[in-house]
Amino acid sequence: MKRQIQTALFELLGIGLLAMQTALDWVQEAGLCWRRHPRACSVLGYLFLTMAFCYHPPVGHWVGGFVMMSLPIAILAGLVASLYLLRQRELLAGTVGLVWLALTLPIGKRLFGYGNELTTNVSAPALSVLSFNGECFGPTAAAGMGDLRADIACFQEYSPNAQLEHQYPDRLTRLTRFAGNREVGLALFSRCPIVRQYGRIWKRANAPEINGFLCADIAYGRDTVRVVNVHLWSMGVRVEQAYRAGQTGRLSTFFSELGDTFHRLKEGFDRRDEQIREVEQYVSGSRYPVIICGDFNETPFGYAYGKLRMRFRNAFEEAGEGFGFTLNRHPYCVRIDQQFFSADWYVTSCRTLSGVTFSDHFPVMARYVLKKSLAQSPGMLAQR
Repeated sequence: MKRQIQTALFELLGIGLLAMQTALDWVQEAGLCWRRHPRACSVLGYLFLTMAFCYHPPVGHWVGGFVMMSLPIAILAGLVASLYLLRQRELLAGTVGLVWLALTLPIGKRLFGYGNELTTNVSAPALSVLSFNGECFGPTAAAGMGDLRADIACFQEYSPNAQLEHQYPDRLTRLTRFAGNREVGLALFSRCPIVRQYGRIWKRANAPEINGFLCADIAYGRDTVRVVNVHLWSMGVRVEQAYRAGQTGRLSTFFSELGDTFHRLKEGFDRRDEQIREVEQYVSGSRYPVIICGDFNETPFGYAYGKLRMRFRNAFEEAGEGFGFTLNRHPYCVRIDQQFFSADWYVTSCRTLSGVTFSDHFPVMARYVLKKSLAQSPGMLAQR
């Protein structure tokens, strides 16, 4: 028996030494590859960094915000670098790069939706939730009002609108003065009774105070649900001006606008970090089912999105289709309006209403079903 134990220990020691030698060989090979192809290896290193930040956002800092936002570019660059290294017969580095690219696929789900996968019809009642930055409901708003019907409607940059308000028996608003006597702010309308509420507009020096959040506990059937409408820090990035300056060859204006954009983005990353921490206080550990929606003013690869994604699921990721872009101006190819939900819900659909064009944003409509209300066994529902 003693001899058998000694033999087993020697075998384990041999395996350990072999693994250590293999690891040292890989490190040495990686160092040689770095010397031979520093640019390609640097690209793969940056890809790993962006991927790690998106999976687990670091302590909020504007540098991390820029790194996370660049993930789509890092993926494309990483694919080119991996194929280049494989062509140069750097099999280890090229294979590692392809593995890292494969690990970004779950994050890429934030960018493109494949719809919802339900193996049976859900007969339980669904709660429809609308989120929309209405840009103060300009004079052309009336044409799109018919598409803005929902059980709960959350508006950002809302200005009083009697045609809309008469559809909802209960409401919560936080408005501030804007452009003279005009009122603008946040609104949360509900066809179900609001039993508790809290709202806050964040102070902002020398700029319109339109950012904040509303938190409402709503009686929904025999349950109470918590809905939060957020409008995180607006940056006022002037991409349109930079785009026109570049088209007309005004290089000084173009670079000036780029510098201004960088400054606004940097400030936005820092401010939204503070704001999402405050919002989390009202949803983390909530005993009620939670839905969080609004204008996040950052892409799905941003810090606020990443922080909420660690605790909640995203409606577009679960039930959206296509890219779901929500910005109706330059840059058009972004989705900055989001809906998140707690594990108490199933989401059956999530759509960007691109036919409503009177704002610089498109509305987002999602439908939710409480799991406890399903007559069928939850196991009959297959979701990605």
